Amino acid sequence: MKTLSSEKVFSGRIIQVYKDQVLLENGIRTEREVVRHRDAAAVVAVNDKNEILMVRQYRYAIAQEQLEIPAGLMDEGETPLEAARRELMEETGYEASNWQHLLSVYMSPGAHDEEIHIFLATGLRAAGRQSLDEDELLTLETVPLDSILHNIEAGKIKDGKTVTGILAYRLFAQG
Repeated sequence: MKTLSSEKVFSGRIIQVYKDQVLLENGIRTEREVVRHRDAAAVVAVNDKNEILMVRQYRYAIAQEQLEIPAGLMDEGETPLEAARRELMEETGYEASNWQHLLSVYMSPGAHDEEIHIFLATGLRAAGRQSLDEDELLTLETVPLDSILHNIEAGKIKDGKTVTGILAYRLFAQG
């Protein structure tokens, strides 16, 4: 596929939207709409009781409250691991002594370019209080892994990064 032209049609605080004219491998000209988005980091933070630190927050786009793993956008010049450490501290008040990269995923590659880097954090230690952004309203919950798995299976947890992170932890880190 070859990009023939690209036009920015929207620029917001978090996303930019482009309408691109492209030439497919079969010679057909068409257009693609692309959402450009900063990459993010997410954390499956597991305590010594096999409980996961989760955050509950209202998501405006879907008009629902969601139970999610801590996550956030990477700052300019920040590595995925640095962002994961920062987000864990900001959203939960915890630090971790052990970090493992589980996987990196594209949640919606048909239209979005955001890559989310998901880490496992263990050796948790309460290190302070939550330090939320002004527009962040979330509550910290400690949830047993079995309960999270049940809620994923029951369709009660639908957040993509959370489902992916929890299942990756279960598959890769727990065996």
